[in-house]
Amino acid sequence: MDLPDSLPAQLYLLTYNPEKERMDGCVASGYLGPALRAAALLELRRRGRILDEAGKVVPGPGARAGGRTGAPGGAGATALDDPILTRVLEQVGTSGRQRSWKHWIGKDNRRTTRCARDYLEAGRWVRVDRTRVIGIFPRTVVTVRDPRTTRALINDVRRALRGPTPVDRLDGRDRQLAALGALAEIRVLATGRERRAHKARIGELTASIAPAGHALRKVVQAQKAEHSAGG
Repeated sequence: MDLPDSLPAQLYLLTYNPEKERMDGCVASGYLGPALRAAALLELRRRGRILDEAGKVVPGPGARAGGRTGAPGGAGATALDDPILTRVLEQVGTSGRQRSWKHWIGKDNRRTTRCARDYLEAGRWVRVDRTRVIGIFPRTVVTVRDPRTTRALINDVRRALRGPTPVDRLDGRDRQLAALGALAEIRVLATGRERRAHKARIGELTASIAPAGHALRKVVQAQKAEHSAGG
């Protein structure tokens, strides 16, 4: 099975742990949601649907375009083919004021994560089993349908994250996913110790997707501080 075209959908698949045959715990944390939003903004900007003006996200000349454009990792697709892209584009277009990348990345995180899962389920990239623990507490188990293809994607992104290929010579999709995955602390890609060992590399990757990368880092840092303050 081919990978989904959209960057947010591919990012969600990176949370699959091939050894445990299940999605990584970061899906339940707060960090995947903002990374998915950052991925959507990156793709919308690449397609001309949004622009950066002095650190603010604004609708681009292609915001209402209906034609097909290329997407990272596959054939072309319109923004409306992915509900996350649709949602983010609508929010930017109807905001009524210019807002920062950090604002849009920090918005609707849980809903965005569910949206990515449901999109992948509808496209039959993942299977979602909904059960209840002791008949009371809802439990959702997500499993990829094509582990081999997903594993290949994970390996590509791991190599991009760890080197030795210079960041500016990486495939665009792999570079973006490596930066987003590291900032979201997806453990399948790198443990905490590995992220510390590759701190300089992650810094380069983050800078390569500016301003989304720096904004995502700030959102994650703010969420960590909030969690720490809450005990």
